[in-house]
Amino acid sequence: MLRSIVGVLSCVMLSAFLQLPCSLVRAELLPPEKLKDCELHVLGIYSPKNHGKDDRVFVEVQPTGRPIVLVMSGYFGAQWNVKIAPEADVRQVIIPGYFKHSVVGVPGDIPVETITWFTESGENRSDFFWAYAWHTEKGRELRERLKEITGLEITTFQGEYSGERFVVDGKQGLIAELEQVDAVTENSDPNLQKIASKFEDMLRTLDAEYQRVRTKFGDAHPAAQSLAIKIKVFEEELRRLNVAMPEVPTPANDKLTANEPSPLGDSRQTIENLVRKTFQLEMELQQARVEKAEADLQRVKAQLELRKKSAEMIIADRIDQLTKEKEQQTAEPESSDVPASLLASEGWAAWQKHDLRTALTKFQSALGKEPGNEAALNGLGWTYVHLAEYDKSIAEFKKLLKDSPSHPGALNGIGQSLLAKGDLDEAEKELRHATEDLIKRQGEAETAKRGVACWHGLVRTYLAKKNKQSAIDWAERSLKHKPDDPDMQSLLDQAKALPESDAK
Repeated sequence: MLRSIVGVLSCVMLSAFLQLPCSLVRAELLPPEKLKDCELHVLGIYSPKNHGKDDRVFVEVQPTGRPIVLVMSGYFGAQWNVKIAPEADVRQVIIPGYFKHSVVGVPGDIPVETITWFTESGENRSDFFWAYAWHTEKGRELRERLKEITGLEITTFQGEYSGERFVVDGKQGLIAELEQVDAVTENSDPNLQKIASKFEDMLRTLDAEYQRVRTKFGDAHPAAQSLAIKIKVFEEELRRLNVAMPEVPTPANDKLTANEPSPLGDSRQTIENLVRKTFQLEMELQQARVEKAEADLQRVKAQLELRKKSAEMIIADRIDQLTKEKEQQTAEPESSDVPASLLASEGWAAWQKHDLRTALTKFQSALGKEPGNEAALNGLGWTYVHLAEYDKSIAEFKKLLKDSPSHPGALNGIGQSLLAKGDLDEAEKELRHATEDLIKRQGEAETAKRGVACWHGLVRTYLAKKNKQSAIDWAERSLKHKPDDPDMQSLLDQAKALPESDAK
């Protein structure tokens, strides 16, 4: 026992002196009460910039005026080379990720906790997490997990798809600025929820009237036909205003015409009530259009104000971009020995920034050098998906499947493309194949916890096919392992709302 303790202490001192990877030293996390005065600064990457050749990522920690909890997260393993300024007060280092990570430069008296699926011991940790983008499901999971572990809200977040150098100074990546953008782009309209709710009520009311008229007078009655046309008009308007359509039950046809149409005199009061309610709904829809337009105007104004405040930053960024473009134009042509893997990585980095033109060029260049490059084929396929060129995306994914028949990205991409095209039977086939393959290889619980896109796409396909029971079954299977998935819960609610007559 004593020898074990001495060995651990020796390892700690040796790592501090020689700056050996501290992941060799297992350290428990400090309890939240010991971190309550700290700021939480987070870095996130998908992979090191030169992944596979040089996995070093360099991090400079400057004093921020407060004690620091430093988090360095990544999917692919990195060697985090940390340089801490003498005035900086780092109390805890946390390294979440998927593959193994290591760290260099952290003094031995600072506890380092690595939370990755693959570990030095060879044992897998099921509590791993990672994220390199803020506005994603994994970004939300990262925030929740770090709050749970440290008791702190994140102060700064810097994320890059392929990372190499970061500076933690308490200024770069301020969360307050990210949330301000969120508020402008997503939450600046307090009336949208009210308008959406009103739209639902309007359509449900109109449909209820329609069912009563059909039941009493039959489908051929002018009042029923007129109301059917009105419903179509309302549905089209609601779609144009980007409002989710509520599911409304439709009675079986044999009940609709069970009663013989009453004489016109008996129906006059019913028709009058119908006309008045329809006219009232038309006026409410017009008012909703006005409210939506006013809300859009307020959002645009808020965006303008934010851009005014950030004007100097935007101008400086554009000057830098134009300067770099000019330098690139005057520089020598790109060397022909640039590897396809690097071009593919650059393509994915552009894709993550929604720079689809650059992504397209990089992936095509990579495939020109190495036609079978998996990362480039997958990237080109997903670029075409986002360009809504689904036939092209399917063609690229199929090329990838020739050598990798179970490639999850390609199977999912084909399924999502077919779903977008409305080819529901084939979409179901591909998305189910992708989901079941991941479950077979990773286990159902792990696949569900990762919130894989193909599983969500499969449930959406069943919803589109109005296959109620299959949609419910697959959604509940996922939620059994990940009950806090809001997207899957929403899909389950939609499935349960499907009429029983549509179950398949």
